[in-house]
Amino acid sequence: MAENGCFEVYASMKKLREKIAKRLNLSKELNGQIIFEFAKRNTEKIDDILEEFAVNLVEGIINLVNIFEPEIICIGGSYVYHTDILDEKVKKALKKAKTYNKEIPQIITAQFENSSGIIGATLL
Repeated sequence: MAENGCFEVYASMKKLREKIAKRLNLSKELNGQIIFEFAKRNTEKIDDILEEFAVNLVEGIINLVNIFEPEIICIGGSYVYHTDILDEKVKKALKKAKTYNKEIPQIITAQFENSSGIIGATLL
């Protein structure tokens, strides 16, 4: 069943954790780190979920590129803690992605990891 909603419904780490927990019969109430530890041990069981997440994330990135033409894209939040199982899927999805005559900029992870948002907010 397809879901309706914004980018966050399709490519948020929260939604990814929920899908992984459901597939692996884990409580959604578990700490995200614990859910991802189970995920790393069971990647063959959740490979399709990881690929779907990557495709959705890249689709959002491509939309941002087409609208704003950024020079670089920085991904923060809890994504930075799970690049070992996500980066390969994202890179694969990026190779298939198409933009409107624009280069896909360099994509990096946030230097301050999951604290980037709060640090940025305090600097406003």
